[in-house]
Amino acid sequence: MSSADRSRTAGPAHRSYLFVPGSDPAMMRKALASAADAVVLDLEDAVAPAHKDAARAEIGRLLAELEAAPEPGHSPAVHVRIDRTGDGYLEDDVAVAVHPRVEAIRLPKTEGATEVRAVSAAIAQREAALGMPVGIVRLYPTIESARGVMSVEEIAGSDPRVVRLVLGQADLVADIGGRGDDTLTTLVPRALVALASRSAGIDAPVDGATTDLTDATALGAALERARALGFFGKSAIHPRQIAAINDAFTPDDDELAAAERIVRAAEAAQGGATSVDGELVDAAIVRRAQSLLALRRHR
Repeated sequence: MSSADRSRTAGPAHRSYLFVPGSDPAMMRKALASAADAVVLDLEDAVAPAHKDAARAEIGRLLAELEAAPEPGHSPAVHVRIDRTGDGYLEDDVAVAVHPRVEAIRLPKTEGATEVRAVSAAIAQREAALGMPVGIVRLYPTIESARGVMSVEEIAGSDPRVVRLVLGQADLVADIGGRGDDTLTTLVPRALVALASRSAGIDAPVDGATTDLTDATALGAALERARALGFFGKSAIHPRQIAAINDAFTPDDDELAAAERIVRAAEAAQGGATSVDGELVDAAIVRRAQSLLALRRHR
């Protein structure tokens, strides 16, 4: 079955995504023992070109270990960021990233729907070859360029595997020639990413990593801005950022109560139109409410 024939399915509402180099087995294992909701094993920027083959081998060994071992009480979801080659993505990266223990693949520097569909087709072939359910691996395209921003609506709706977009502000600021604080430079792109996600009926986008590890105030401001613009979840480049990120995206009592009302109303409507607190409830809103309720385990 092609990805176009499948209905779009929501991804889990992770709060924190901790990046770790795929070339460092000790760091990967340490990350998987952290409080992050998801760990992103990186085959792109964090790995030097000369170490790509070794990184793929290390990730393959780690995934095999995870598949064979029982899951601990807290087990972060596993994502893999693959690398680009020209207009596409590295086939060797896709081959190692498609695995029963990998929930999603991040696509860096995504600029159009065609490349998303191409990698989705490659994933489907690999899933079938491994005997996995076709369509189970999700996609997180990352918007990191002006071209990506201008194509964000088609990217968001390009393939059923696409469940969330990611805003990569560092590369975006560089691409558009921004200067200084990225708050103003990325305001319009961030809003477009959030609006495109909502319009396509996919889950809320993920904020990119704050690179200054010493400035807690900057991280707090970035988290507040992300929530205000409709993002949910944020990437991290160090475990010390995880607590603040998790706290910012953990729903409070009012949010959980509203989510419960939405889910109950949707169940009562049995697929029909309904409203809660004076607002129309559609499938995307119900999925977000269900995802928020799943976060109660963290409270």
